[in-house]
Amino acid sequence: MAETVKNFPQHVSTIETIDGAIWDYLQALNIHVIGNQGFKKIPIIWASAERSYQIKHNKDLRDPDGTIILPVMTIERTSIEKSLSKKGSFFGAPPSMLPGGTDVVTVAKQINQERTSIEENALAYYKVQQLNFPRPPTRTVYRFASIPMPVYLNLTYSIIVRTQYQQQMNQALAPFWTSVGNQAGINYFTISKDTHRFEAFMAEDFGQQNNLSDMGTDERTIETKFDIRVLGYVIGADVNQEAPKVMIRNSAARMTINNERCIVGEIPEGWVEIDRLASGGRETDRTMNPGPGKIADCDDEFEC
Repeated sequence: MAETVKNFPQHVSTIETIDGAIWDYLQALNIHVIGNQGFKKIPIIWASAERSYQIKHNKDLRDPDGTIILPVMTIERTSIEKSLSKKGSFFGAPPSMLPGGTDVVTVAKQINQERTSIEENALAYYKVQQLNFPRPPTRTVYRFASIPMPVYLNLTYSIIVRTQYQQQMNQALAPFWTSVGNQAGINYFTISKDTHRFEAFMAEDFGQQNNLSDMGTDERTIETKFDIRVLGYVIGADVNQEAPKVMIRNSAARMTINNERCIVGEIPEGWVEIDRLASGGRETDRTMNPGPGKIADCDDEFEC
């Protein structure tokens, strides 16, 4: 339980977690092509980054004129969809029924030794007037660790591969055709990030956008574009989450209902023997039993 509470807030799934998972997957493919500089790995660029950051982060991506050096692969998140027909394991987000602003899912369960010991000792002392009396536990208290209910999203990523030669394009696309689909389906694979795993699906169409037919003075480029659809999930509202990322709650040891029996003239169980003798055969005030030690119409202060 302590490890769950300590580590889980660092691994909450957000949109950036899903982005990082698709980035790590493409990096793990380790795609190389043969060019004028030998056998070289294709650099991967996140398309949403600012151009100034790209130039400063990796100066080898562009020539002195600021033009991207081919071959290169770019990633762009083009759409996010929250679909009811492709909802995953849960409908999100359901109406809140618990404190904290959202429904929760239990991720860890542990016996609360301290609270269970207190409850069992209280029951043992009430039954046999002995603490730590050996008996089967009947009031076990559990401690639960819960997280906000995951909300499933469909994300689409557009992958664009640009090269100068057809041979380089063939070499770059080959890993996508051979490594994808060897798990459970033809175009199905999984990606992971920070202990979270997401399902991904490769598009069937690899669109070709080349300028080979043009006989002009433009630079020769060969471009292929395809999409990867990811069924991901987010947990909580990230920095806008008002409730804690991990909620710790104790279960109820027993259910009790208070029963006020003085109004019907019944002697409560909590009365001691002296209170019962003092009230026997004496008239009381407006209520038949006003309480322990309370006797109506008593003039002797020592007797009362």
